[in-house]
Amino acid sequence: MDYGEDSLWYDDEVLSSVSRYEEMLKKRTHSFFDVHEFEDIIDYYLDSRNFAKATLAAKHANRIYPRASSIKLRMAEILIDKSQPAKALNLLNKLGYLESDEYAVHLLRGAALNMMGKPREAQQQFEKAISMADENKAAVLYNIALSFENINQYRVALKYFMKVQQLEPDNFYLHYDLAFCYEHLELFDKSIEHYQKFLDEDPFSEHVWYNLGILYNNKEENEKALEAYDYAIAIAPKYSSAYFNKANTLSMLDRNSEAINTYLEFLKLEPENAAGHCYAGECFERLEAYDTAKFFYAKAVWLDLDFADAWYGMGVMQSIEGFYDVAVDFFKIALSKSEDNPEYLFSLAATYVLMEKYEIAIDIFKKLTEVEKENIFIRDGLAQVYAKQGNFQEALNITNESLRKNPEEPFIHYRLAAYLLFNEQKKEGMTVLERALIKYPEDSDYFFEIFETEDSEIEELVKEIRMKNEK
Repeated sequence: MDYGEDSLWYDDEVLSSVSRYEEMLKKRTHSFFDVHEFEDIIDYYLDSRNFAKATLAAKHANRIYPRASSIKLRMAEILIDKSQPAKALNLLNKLGYLESDEYAVHLLRGAALNMMGKPREAQQQFEKAISMADENKAAVLYNIALSFENINQYRVALKYFMKVQQLEPDNFYLHYDLAFCYEHLELFDKSIEHYQKFLDEDPFSEHVWYNLGILYNNKEENEKALEAYDYAIAIAPKYSSAYFNKANTLSMLDRNSEAINTYLEFLKLEPENAAGHCYAGECFERLEAYDTAKFFYAKAVWLDLDFADAWYGMGVMQSIEGFYDVAVDFFKIALSKSEDNPEYLFSLAATYVLMEKYEIAIDIFKKLTEVEKENIFIRDGLAQVYAKQGNFQEALNITNESLRKNPEEPFIHYRLAAYLLFNEQKKEGMTVLERALIKYPEDSDYFFEIFETEDSEIEELVKEIRMKNEK
């Protein structure tokens, strides 16, 4: 916890104390450190998020200075950072009056109570800390904000960060904190605004450029996301996460060759990363470089046997090559790692259809409809399996139900027309088809995907309506 000093920078005296302390541990010798030096050493480790070293330093300090309240305060802070709020609260309650540090006791009590799910009691402690803080008020408000941020109460945290900004309007670091809260509140435009204000002061922060990239991805402004990741990489050429996100973005844009090159750059930095191999494999698959895709999927599995997407990718490869039994085995392994994954289940069902094992496919599609109740394409898949069995009435029942729930979905109208015609309800089928052709002329492929029977009357109807539309 920040006690009012800038925790991002350390003067030579602090660094010298840390160096002497680490040298003492390394050589197992004894050196003298006064209380203030131990405070600096513990704070250094806390700011570095190195809780193990902070704990060890606090134990050393407490043995030498058992009555030093400032050391006990830091011990309480360590317990909070290690998610042991009850122990921290017990330690804080044993402390007596601490003069100038009294506000810190209330601040830490509030943080502990917050973690224990007692926000009202925490708020009381925070208010006491604020009233006692005097010249440390900005630091107290900032730490209260962090406390709420740590329990995912971003709206409350935002309120306190704004109060800090009122006291320190020139503190541009606050833009990062504000942006972070807005991002988690999914107020992406506000978050971008504050990250950009941060960059106005520090344009070489690769982490902020990276965060901007994620925000632009969330807003589906992928070209801007790519630009942000490029800035992050230019500033920090070994920033592996920026390469990974850039590659993912290129993949989403179907720029597969560029995505592959970027994944390969990422894998130079993280050669043991299973996800990087798997997603590169997906790009090779889209480019129909199947042998290379199989190599990358296999490498991903070798690196991480529990990586479900890689098993799934291997299944897709086997299915494409006609090895359906092997594909089924891989899909089942993927499902054992990611139970009820809709994409995996759909591919498994589709493979059983190719194997003409329709009853098994129907069971899987029925399970899928329970997992994805509103997914009309899954219901369409189930209808198609019934149609392949010759059970056109059941296909019609499913399609009519989908139409009732989604009356403006073009493909359902075309599917309904096809199943009516298959079911020898030609008059009704032609009526539905004609309406669909008039209302959704650009979507007629949905009809011909499943209705391949030659019928001069249908051909004439399609030709007639297309001519009218062209006029």
